[in-house]
Amino acid sequence: MDERYDQLREKSLEVTRENINYWLDHCFLSPRWWFILILFILTWVLFIRLTRNETNKPKLLFLGLVWIIVAANLDGLGFDLGLWGYPGQLVPLLPKAYLFDYALIPVTYMLQSRYFPKGRAFFYSSLILAGGASFIAEPVFRWLDIYRIYHWEVWWSFIIYFPLSYVIRGMVEYVFRRNNE
Repeated sequence: MDERYDQLREKSLEVTRENINYWLDHCFLSPRWWFILILFILTWVLFIRLTRNETNKPKLLFLGLVWIIVAANLDGLGFDLGLWGYPGQLVPLLPKAYLFDYALIPVTYMLQSRYFPKGRAFFYSSLILAGGASFIAEPVFRWLDIYRIYHWEVWWSFIIYFPLSYVIRGMVEYVFRRNNE
C-alpha cells in the first residue's frame, strides 16, 4: 500500500515539474501572462477605489473570502476531474485560475453586495452576473486561450453561479446577524 502511494506521489511530482516547464516556456512573461497579471491587479484596485469610504467593508471582505474559498475549491475540483483547464496561468503551481478565483469572482460579488444588497435588485443582478460570467466571460477567456473546457457546458456554470450567489450571501448575512446579537 505505501509503495503504491509513493509511486502515485512520484507521478504527481513529475506532472508538477512538467507543468512548471510548460509555464516557463509558454506562459511566464508572455502577453497573455501580462494580461492576466494586469487584470488581476486592476480588479483589486477597482474594488479598493469603489469601496474606499465603505462602512461595511468587513462584511464585504468576508463575503469575498467565502467566494474565494468556494470558487477555488470548485475550480480545483473541476480541474482535477478534467472538466476544464488553464493553458494561461499566473503561477505554475496548483494550475488554477488565480485571476478568476482570487480576483474577478470575489470582487464582482463583493461589488454586487455593495450596490445591489437585497430584494429584486439582488435577484436581477445575480441573473446578470451568472449570465455574464457563463455566456460572455467564459467564451472570451476561452478565445484568449486562458481557459479551456473539456467536459463542461457553459450553461452549467450559470446553474452554479446563480444559486451560489444566494447561498453565500445567506451564509454571510447569518454570520453577521449572529455576530451583532
